[in-house]
Amino acid sequence: MRKRANLLAIMLATTMVFAGCGNDNNKDDDTNKTAVEENNEKETTTDSKESTDNKDKEKDVKDDKEDKKDAEKTTDDSSTEEEDIVLHRAYPATEGRSLPTIVVATSGDKIVDAFIDEYEFFDKDSKYKGVPNSDKEFGDGVKEDKILASKLDNEEVYTDEMKEAGGEATLMDNYNAVTDYVKGKSIDELEDFIKDNEDDEIIDALTGATFKSTPELLRYVIDTAKDDTITVSGKVQNTDDITLKYAIGAPHGEKSFGNAVVALEGDKIIAASIDEYQYLEAGKTKLDIESDFAKNYAKDNIVLGSKIENDEAYSTKMKDKRESTKSIKENFEAIENFVAGKTIDEIKDVISDAKPGEAIDTVSGATLVDTAGYLQLIVDAAEK
Repeated sequence: MRKRANLLAIMLATTMVFAGCGNDNNKDDDTNKTAVEENNEKETTTDSKESTDNKDKEKDVKDDKEDKKDAEKTTDDSSTEEEDIVLHRAYPATEGRSLPTIVVATSGDKIVDAFIDEYEFFDKDSKYKGVPNSDKEFGDGVKEDKILASKLDNEEVYTDEMKEAGGEATLMDNYNAVTDYVKGKSIDELEDFIKDNEDDEIIDALTGATFKSTPELLRYVIDTAKDDTITVSGKVQNTDDITLKYAIGAPHGEKSFGNAVVALEGDKIIAASIDEYQYLEAGKTKLDIESDFAKNYAKDNIVLGSKIENDEAYSTKMKDKRESTKSIKENFEAIENFVAGKTIDEIKDVISDAKPGEAIDTVSGATLVDTAGYLQLIVDAAEK
């Protein structure tokens, strides 16, 4: 009995030992499980943090790209901003031997460029080439032994005569001396310059100028820049890239001749100024009727007049003879507005599609049957 009791005690002790070992193993398992879970949580937290950081970096890169695009767009918008340019045309009052034609390009209060030509009567048997239609009905307005000529179109002949008279510079040297001097200057600057200097000092200040008429030409340019009577405007990318071109021709019939001054930027016409000249009875002109120029008219009751300056009288004749609904000035303005912003080739295409003796429908507001002739004059100037 005693032996049996001892045996039971031994068995109970053994069972308790195994039970204790089992509890320790479970504890280790719990410990290991907790460590793994903690590691997993740490890895998850790290991965989440890294993912957030990467997203933040990607967002920063995207924002940088968008900022760069915005900056580039702002730069592009700034570079494409256009400036206004205005062509002023005027015929200054003079008592001399010539009829000055002045066109000045301005932007704001500054002069961008200027054009100068002078029409003068010369002996018919001289080397001078007359203006278009001089050998036709237009020529009837001049005394038989005289011919009207453009100095620019006869630059070489005129320069030779000046050199024979002791001059050193060419005609273009003198014209360019004036136009180069005014570029980039304000009207106020130029007026102060004229006011503060004598004629001899003005000639000395303008590089290349030797003609005594230089101060007078400079005054003509300044007065024209201030005159808004005959103007046309356009848009330009850079006023420094503007060039002025000029041509004379016979866009309408045989009784007159015309000219065009064109402001170009590359092959694009920014603005064009056109006018025509005809001998008119009781016409208006700023030229003194007692001037040397007026002494060459064939009759005492006529003047060589600008059609724009004589718009009312000339347009009345157009209405009476052809039942015109638009004035000559309105027609010229319609043509000028049409060509603004177009390339030379685009205008050529319109001319090629025009029907002789008919107005051009695409040139809105122009009713003249010779509209194509005026467009061609502008093209001639642009290509000169």
